[in-house]
Amino acid sequence: MTDILKRQSNEEYSELFDKIDVTKDGYVDWDKIASHMLLEYYEKDDRVKATQVPQWKDLKILQSPHKDTIQKIKYHKATQRYISISKEGCVALWSPQCKLQKSVTISVDSVKDKDLWVSDYVLLPNINKIALSLTSKEILFYDLSTKLDFSCQYKVEGLEYTPLSLDYWFVSNNPSEAFLVFGDVGGQVTALNFTSTHIALFERPTPPVGEEEVTVTVQLSNIAKGRDKYCKMARHREHNGEWTRQVRYAAHLECFISCSTTARSSMVLGWVEKAARSMRTISFNVSQGIHCFDYHEQMNLIVTGGVNHHVSLWNPYVTSKPIGLLRGHMASVVNVQFNTTKGQILSFSKDKVLRVWDIQQQLCLQRVAGIFPKGPEVYTFLQFDEERLKMFITFNNQLTLLEMKPEMKDKILSHDKPITSVLYNRTYNQVISGCQGSTVTVWIIDSGQKVKQFENCHGSAEITTMALDPSDTRLYTASTDGTVKIWDFNGHCHHLLNAGRDSAVDITQVLVLKRTVLVMGWDRMITVFRFQAFNTYTVQPSDWKGGQEHQDDILCGAFSDPNTLATGSYDGEIIMWNNQGERAYMLGHFFYQNYVQMNLYLFFLLLGARKIQNVQTIDNFAFSFPQSEFGNPITRMVFLEERKDNLEGGGNLVSCGGNGFVRFWSTGDSSLVAEFLAHPHIGSIIMATDDLNRYLATGDVDGNAKVWNIEEYCLRHNPDGPVCTDPPLQKRLEYYNMAPNSVQEIEISDHITSLTSLYNLIVTLQTGWRVTNPPLYRGRAFNNYCSTVRSLETSDLMKMNVLKKPDFVVHPHKYFGQRTETPVETVPKLPSLTDGLKAAFDEKTLFPKYIM
Repeated sequence: MTDILKRQSNEEYSELFDKIDVTKDGYVDWDKIASHMLLEYYEKDDRVKATQVPQWKDLKILQSPHKDTIQKIKYHKATQRYISISKEGCVALWSPQCKLQKSVTISVDSVKDKDLWVSDYVLLPNINKIALSLTSKEILFYDLSTKLDFSCQYKVEGLEYTPLSLDYWFVSNNPSEAFLVFGDVGGQVTALNFTSTHIALFERPTPPVGEEEVTVTVQLSNIAKGRDKYCKMARHREHNGEWTRQVRYAAHLECFISCSTTARSSMVLGWVEKAARSMRTISFNVSQGIHCFDYHEQMNLIVTGGVNHHVSLWNPYVTSKPIGLLRGHMASVVNVQFNTTKGQILSFSKDKVLRVWDIQQQLCLQRVAGIFPKGPEVYTFLQFDEERLKMFITFNNQLTLLEMKPEMKDKILSHDKPITSVLYNRTYNQVISGCQGSTVTVWIIDSGQKVKQFENCHGSAEITTMALDPSDTRLYTASTDGTVKIWDFNGHCHHLLNAGRDSAVDITQVLVLKRTVLVMGWDRMITVFRFQAFNTYTVQPSDWKGGQEHQDDILCGAFSDPNTLATGSYDGEIIMWNNQGERAYMLGHFFYQNYVQMNLYLFFLLLGARKIQNVQTIDNFAFSFPQSEFGNPITRMVFLEERKDNLEGGGNLVSCGGNGFVRFWSTGDSSLVAEFLAHPHIGSIIMATDDLNRYLATGDVDGNAKVWNIEEYCLRHNPDGPVCTDPPLQKRLEYYNMAPNSVQEIEISDHITSLTSLYNLIVTLQTGWRVTNPPLYRGRAFNNYCSTVRSLETSDLMKMNVLKKPDFVVHPHKYFGQRTETPVETVPKLPSLTDGLKAAFDEKTLFPKYIM
């Protein structure tokens, strides 16, 4: 290896040898080297994938009182408010929720209001003040009292050039000492060192008797000559007369950092020597100059945004070249900032493109463009609040807010796009999930391992729902383009069902029966495909013999052998069909008839209504059901097959939908048997049940899921009317604002498991309780995100008495003796056949006598 590489030391080769020779065989071959390199690349790839890409909410444009360019916005911890200041001197205060609370316009005696121009401002948090720089070559210090009334306390005038940028820093363990640094249009960087901020920033002259001077005016020349007791000054002029775009004091380096848009001395680091009025400096040269920078104290890195479209990473002690160069912007970079908690860099360019970079990998993680206000040349300022995950970007006098979504820590995303449907394949014991990215993924339920993935199943169209055939060997996927595709689990598409008739429709359910496939969701009539027509790849829908019976779009359906079909529509209507003849035999809102007569008042009491108005019963088959806040759509229906033979009038059909209600119906006498409010104040819910119809799982749009025990619920008809009590609540699951859009209950090794797909890209398994032995019910469920569905139970060990040694341990001579050599039996030697083969052929001994 040393002969091949000839660059590293023997110690480095020894360390590399130990890393490769993990089995300690004492040698390294090409297989081990290849395995080591492959693992290194795998780890690097995992690190890249593990980097969280920020997820942003929609851009908000805040209505601000600013009429001119906004120069800066910062968060003030003492008042817990954001403070923004614009060019015309308007100071706006915002709540942490970005609500405008107050605005004040400052005025200066030396300048007319129309000529006032604020170039920058900086907060002085240790003394609760704010400093503003003006183009009139002044720096004003205002007090931020509890009443938020701006009163000017100090005014520094006599500046040689117009100040452009400000920065302030104070010693945390000694708040009396602080630095105020400003850069100007003459290329100067001036640092004011305050030694007693708890007393005063500048020496206050004694006012005349009877008069109290409100504002103290300080001449900068007096500070430069050392005539001020509380303030000292140091300066450098290394930017060669070019504008100093930004300044900052880096406490870790104990120096002042400044930049300008010039090729020579583009960035300068200056140190203040003791008892010296000039700074010791070092310079960094960048082609076309530097527009902005930021400093990372923990990493000791400086990031710069250049006019040459590059984002550069610098070691402060290496001036010759940057240690990292991030390319990707197509215009000058005007703002850069570290996201220290994530190890990332935020950069914003003149063409209104935001990029997020990973520092360690030096890769662009995200590009955000096309969402910012459009217009001509604008001045922009970027400020990211890491603690509150808010990013403010100004565009002239417009203030925009881009909020980052909270990161889902310790959670593995199952899909790149929101999941729309999830299925359980009992034959193969696998989970199938589909997402808006038109991707179908197959998982092993025992380990959470991804085994197959089909991408671009419907091109750019989103998958809305999925279904399996009765044999679990064919997968049906429906999409927003109005088609349903039939797949095998090798990723081959066998048929395309043109449900929307070449139009984009919203398919909510695909019901696969023995001889037909029913598709519903966008029409008042059932769309049917007959298997006898599946002789071509593209299959056109057949005519439904029953015609149109619903008055609104059909959203869902349920089937019970041999020929019972139930469909529910958006207006809350349920219709029963004979699937063999495709004829309806129970029409209209007949299910609500008994419910309204017996328990209508209770329904409105649960919804919080006080009066019942405009309720009319027309006849047994046409009933105007009262409309609530969320309407009455039926989103799911399930037949309880275990109650098929129940002759006592119990509920064998369950429906759910609007208002969070779950209702049990009896299809025998066409009546409502029970109802309960599963999720209060919810617009819509979904549900599923296990194979034995013992448990019912419901989920809502707020991320709440519940599991109910319905094994003994509504087994017989109640003569007093529908039952309005809740079944026993077995479990409550919360997904923290992640709305479940698909839920199934499955049984694995005698455990009921809730299989849930969340809108936030996650498929979860919630292991619930042991069915066979109630004392072993789990106290709480664990979240397993596409991982092994197992639990660990520990208990105290039983107390043991003094262990007695076995007799063969105490008296080994009774059981064991010396090993004696026994002769090994040898296989007897077979006689040689060579003599017989060489003998002459004898016919008399070969054939029997009777033949001879």
